[in-house]
Amino acid sequence: MNRCIFLILIVFCVSCSKIGEAPERTFDISKESIDLSVELLGNWQRVCIITPYSNNQYAEEILGFKFDVENNSSILSSDGITLLITVKDNEVVEYFEVPRNNLDFSSLKTGKSRCYIKGNAKFKIIEGKAGWHSAQQA
Repeated sequence: MNRCIFLILIVFCVSCSKIGEAPERTFDISKESIDLSVELLGNWQRVCIITPYSNNQYAEEILGFKFDVENNSSILSSDGITLLITVKDNEVVEYFEVPRNNLDFSSLKTGKSRCYIKGNAKFKIIEGKAGWHSAQQA
């Protein structure tokens, strides 16, 4: 009986863990623009933007290599975030979720060209309807 209760407790704890949540990052939207080469530390060459409801296959098309966005973030099931991934030499340096109600990177409609080299990762911050802020390439 004790083993059964212990097993149920373990299953419950595992099911409640936060698997699939990437770190969250917000940006100062009071500025007119944002330069990700300044905002994002670390040694990276490009930043890629993965839009809501994206799966691993789409992420691979964008990144050019496999990265499990489905298990490392909530991007597959959430329309409230965009996933930013910094890359160096076809390896992930860092990834994090940006709430779209902070800064909406999903508004960048550039097809498969959703990666920006470090020197071109500059965006204007545009205030839209109901105070919603979107990023637009500078």
